[in-house]
Amino acid sequence: MEAISARFIDFFDINWEQAMDYLLSIIFTIVITYAILFVVRLLIAKFFKKTNFISEKKEQTIESVVKNTSHYLAFFIIVLAAIKPFVDIKDILVAGGVIGIVIGLGAQKIMTDILAGFFMIFEEQFQRGDFVHINGELEGGTIEDLGFRVVKVRLLNGKLMTVPNGEIRKVENGNVEKRRIFESVIVSFKEDPSKIEKLLQEVCDELNEKHKEFLKVDSRTAEFVEVYQVHGLSSLDVSPLGYRFSIKATVKDDDYLTAAQLTKKHLAQKIYDHKILMPTQQVVVQQAEREYLQ
Repeated sequence: MEAISARFIDFFDINWEQAMDYLLSIIFTIVITYAILFVVRLLIAKFFKKTNFISEKKEQTIESVVKNTSHYLAFFIIVLAAIKPFVDIKDILVAGGVIGIVIGLGAQKIMTDILAGFFMIFEEQFQRGDFVHINGELEGGTIEDLGFRVVKVRLLNGKLMTVPNGEIRKVENGNVEKRRIFESVIVSFKEDPSKIEKLLQEVCDELNEKHKEFLKVDSRTAEFVEVYQVHGLSSLDVSPLGYRFSIKATVKDDDYLTAAQLTKKHLAQKIYDHKILMPTQQVVVQQAEREYLQ
């Protein structure tokens, strides 16, 4: 009984002075690490604010990458500081080969995500604020956060979608250089094509007058890149039967969704007001013949 009591006392016989020194060193490391990272982020933000070397989206992308990378760096530094009193760092480095193999086998997916993120960021496949469709998804969204391991996309319905970089196979970027509205309408073959083309020109003229603030301006010439205009007769569709006409315009990246919705609404209202006949869906029904054996 006395032996058990002695072991129990020894177990709780803690050198509180050393424990306090250890805790203070950890706290000091955390404070200094995050203070340095805060200063670095602040200096980068101030540098971008006072200069115009790169576009605003590229600045936001760099800030996002620095922010995400600094979290991993801070975690690594704090972990090293925490284990240093108990483990010799040299021993860890010597055993690094074996540890690397074990970690490599268990973290292949993470390394794939990081490498994919590295190439996507430095190849500028997309930037923070771009409107993208990932892997052919019908519903697109805006890049909200960009890191070496994951990409966070804010969908139109407000949901936040997180995609590991290694799983991104195809990206449709709507913000590369130009963002074009291209709306089509199919009308019945019974309508006069010349009449429809004139009506669409009226739509374009009205959109250019009412919503010219959405049109993209060339920074060199200070002129509109492409105003609303009739693209013309695109095709003769067979399903549904009718003429396909289109209108187009190049708008600002940030105003694309609003401009596209207003264009659709104005086009639909014009078609309704002028009672334009819409095409009918052609349905072919085949009835199999039955043979009766007598």
